[in-house]
Amino acid sequence: MKKTAKVLIVMCFLVILSCAVANVFAARYYRLLEHERKIFLGLRGIDSTAAVEYLHIDSPTERGRYYEDFWAGKNEERLVFEERKEIAFHQFGKHAPLSDDRIPVYVKYGPPSKREEITPQKKIAIRINEAVKPAEIWTYKREGLVFDFVRFARAYKQLAVTEFGDRVTIPYLSEFDGDTMPSPEPYEPWDFDVSIGRFRQKLNLTRLEIYMTVMLEDTTGIILQRTIDIYDINDSLIKHKKDLLSAQNRTAGVFYDEVNLWLEPAEYRMEVELVDIKNRRGASMTKLVDLIEYQDDAKEVSDLIPCVLIDEGFTHGKFNKPVGRMIALTNPAVPVHRPFYFFAEVYNLETKNGMHQLKTTYEIYNKQKMRREIVDVMIKDHLEAGDVAYLGAEYHPMDLSPGYYIMVLRVVDLLSGTERTALCEFELMEIQ
Repeated sequence: MKKTAKVLIVMCFLVILSCAVANVFAARYYRLLEHERKIFLGLRGIDSTAAVEYLHIDSPTERGRYYEDFWAGKNEERLVFEERKEIAFHQFGKHAPLSDDRIPVYVKYGPPSKREEITPQKKIAIRINEAVKPAEIWTYKREGLVFDFVRFARAYKQLAVTEFGDRVTIPYLSEFDGDTMPSPEPYEPWDFDVSIGRFRQKLNLTRLEIYMTVMLEDTTGIILQRTIDIYDINDSLIKHKKDLLSAQNRTAGVFYDEVNLWLEPAEYRMEVELVDIKNRRGASMTKLVDLIEYQDDAKEVSDLIPCVLIDEGFTHGKFNKPVGRMIALTNPAVPVHRPFYFFAEVYNLETKNGMHQLKTTYEIYNKQKMRREIVDVMIKDHLEAGDVAYLGAEYHPMDLSPGYYIMVLRVVDLLSGTERTALCEFELMEIQ
C-alpha cells in the first residue's frame, strides 16, 4: 500500500508539473502580438527548437531580430512559410491554436492533395453507442504521407501519420538458385508468423496464398531455407516446394514473404518450415486448409485479407495484385489509431457494357462485447471493367479503443441485386 501511495503521489506531481509548464507556455504565447503568434505557430511546423527559442525571447525587438536572422539567405522558403502560416492561422487558429495539430502540418507541407472531413452528419463513420468525433484525413500524394486528426474539445489532435508509395521500402525474402540441403538437426527454436488467403482461379483451381513474416536482427551472411509441403486427407504429399531465400531491402527488421500455390478444391494439411542455416535455428508450423467451398467455382467472394499496405509502389512481383502492391498481415494486430488495409476479390458479377457496379459496406463490430452493434462503417461505390472485382480498402480506426474487432464486408451487385459477405478479425493494440 505504501508503494502504491508513493506511485500515486509521483504521478500527481508529474501531472501538476506538466499543467504548470503548459500554463507558463500558454501565458508566454498570449503575451505575443498577433503577428508574433502566427510566427511562433508556423515555426513549430518547421523547427520546434527555433519556435521555443523565439517564444522565450522577452523583447519584441529581439524577437524580430531573431526571426530575420532565421530566414537570412532563404527568401524563397520564407515566402512560402509566410503564406502558409497566414492560411493555417486563418483556417485552424480560431479556437485553440496552441493545441491544433493541423497548423504545424499545414505550414510544413502546405495544402493536402486530398482532405476528407468526417462528421456525424455526413455519416462516413457511424457510432451506435457514442457520438462520432469530427475528424479529418489529410493525404499528401507527392510526399506519400497521410495524417489522421480527431477533434478533442475545440482542437484537432494528430492521432497517426502513415506512409505509402515510393518512400515505403518493404524488407522481403527473395528466392535464389542454389542447392537446398537437409535442415540442421537439432536447431534452436525460432519464431515466424504464417497466414493464408484463398482465392478462386480458373479451371476449377483455388489459389492458395501463403504469407510469412520473420524478424531478422542481422542479415549479414544469412541464408534461409523455406519448405512447404501440402498433404491431402489421405496423408499423400500433393505439393512440395523447397527454396533458398535471401533478405532484401534492409539489414535488419521484419521481412515479408509470399508463396502462391494452385490446388484443386479439397481439404489439406499444410506444413511450413523456415530454417536459418547460418545460425542453426528454425521453426515449423502446421495449418489445416479447407478449399471445398471453392468446388465448381461456387465461391463468389474470396477471403477478406487484412494488410499492412496496399498502394501503387513496387517491391517484388510476388506482392503484386490488380489493386497494386499488397503486403498482407500475418498477425492481424495493429497499433491503435494507425490506418491499415483490406483486400478481397468478388466473382461472377453481372456486367453492363462490360462494367460491373458494386456498393461495398465495411462494418466493424466489437468482438468482446459479443453484441451486434456496429462501431464503425465504411461505404464505397465500385465501378470497374470485367466480371471480377478486386477490392482494396484503407481503414482509419481513428480513436477506436484498443480491443478485438470483426470486419464484415458486404458487397451488393447493383446490376443483379445479389449480396456477398466476407469477414475477418483484427486487434487494435495499445502502443507501449
